[in-house]
Amino acid sequence: MVNAGISVANAVSYMENEAQGSQNLGFIRKDAYDHLTRLKKHTKVENGDASALLHYFINKSNTESQFYWNVQLDDDNRVMNFFFRDYRCLVDYEYFGDVLSVDTTYRTNRYNLICAPFVGINHHRQNVMFGLAFMSDETEISFEWLFRTFLDSMNGKQPETVFTDQCQAMMNAICTVFPCAHHRLCQWHINQNAPSHLGSLNGESNFKQLWNNCMSRCESEEDFEATWRFMIDKYNLSGHKWLNGMYRLRYKWATAFSNHKFSAGLLATSRSECTNAVLKKVGDRTISLYDFVRNYEKIQKNWRDNEKAEDTRCHHGKASVMLKNNPLLNCIADVYSLTVYKLFEVEFINSLNTTFIQQPSSFSGSFLEFKVKSHGENSRVRQVVFNKETHEVQCSCHKFESMGILYKHALKVFNFMDVTVIPKSYIKKRWMKDA
Repeated sequence: MVNAGISVANAVSYMENEAQGSQNLGFIRKDAYDHLTRLKKHTKVENGDASALLHYFINKSNTESQFYWNVQLDDDNRVMNFFFRDYRCLVDYEYFGDVLSVDTTYRTNRYNLICAPFVGINHHRQNVMFGLAFMSDETEISFEWLFRTFLDSMNGKQPETVFTDQCQAMMNAICTVFPCAHHRLCQWHINQNAPSHLGSLNGESNFKQLWNNCMSRCESEEDFEATWRFMIDKYNLSGHKWLNGMYRLRYKWATAFSNHKFSAGLLATSRSECTNAVLKKVGDRTISLYDFVRNYEKIQKNWRDNEKAEDTRCHHGKASVMLKNNPLLNCIADVYSLTVYKLFEVEFINSLNTTFIQQPSSFSGSFLEFKVKSHGENSRVRQVVFNKETHEVQCSCHKFESMGILYKHALKVFNFMDVTVIPKSYIKKRWMKDA
């Protein structure tokens, strides 16, 4: 049908109709696009363009000792995949490489190659680039080459958390190359794909609420399992192929299974998608790889200039503290970047809108257990355990573990226990103004 001039979307719609519903088809539209892409032999990179690009990389290597690049050639010795990063990328990854986002859904060049930016988040919560790759296909072999090349360029340092879209080849490669990393699937991409599989359930508001609870509102594995079972039983979905598949992948997308891992508060590859949006402005279907790389470096310079400006703002001024004489706020204002301080201040103010639902109970000597609840009918109760001797605190919301700043429930307990200095273990270096 595609060869006859019918669009992929219309071809798939016809097949869904013939199968009496998308849930019976066995694949989604993205699968169709990916399959057709694999069938099309990628356009060879022109010799002149490849030579110009490689010559540029060689010159950069001669003038910048830490510049890194690597190219994979096909059987005809033509450029198939390539990756590069400069010295500053290496430095940024050393400090902010705990969370890595890779998105491969964007193509912009005359060869229809896949653009794959490696993106992180700095201490001002700005995007930072760790490197850029172009790929000719999305096979497991290509992804393994790409991730091994990236790892080699970063002196073997593994990320803590990796965000990607739902691509089986990429998932397999990450499991092989980044065995120590926690792999997270982008929730935004999952929610974009979900309607094509859910049929009449798309109109069920109660189902959507249960689904969203499973996605990001369950705070424990037990809570997730109970919510999932209730959803499946209520709507008789035990035989639903897509939902069963998503359940098998629950460890990669449901926050209940990952809220104990640091993710800088991210739930999606939105950092990479934001980068792609910027790259679209400097590249189109007609641009050469050499020109694209030069334009990319201009974007990178602008980002670094913005970071430098924010560094200057942090070092030559202090955050405006809402409660001037509060020791906790003043302590954090001295060390955190201005952007992250504001996040902390919001949590501190929100802590004033919480209450204890019972007196703290004591157990195991120096430990106290608090039950904290925000004002409002739908607010859930959080358990906060506080050590009177060390001032260590643990909350059932796990927001510190995932975000790296103390949240309102812990701050409520700190205020009650008259803690005036945040323990050093709760001031994450990567959020500090001198990170």
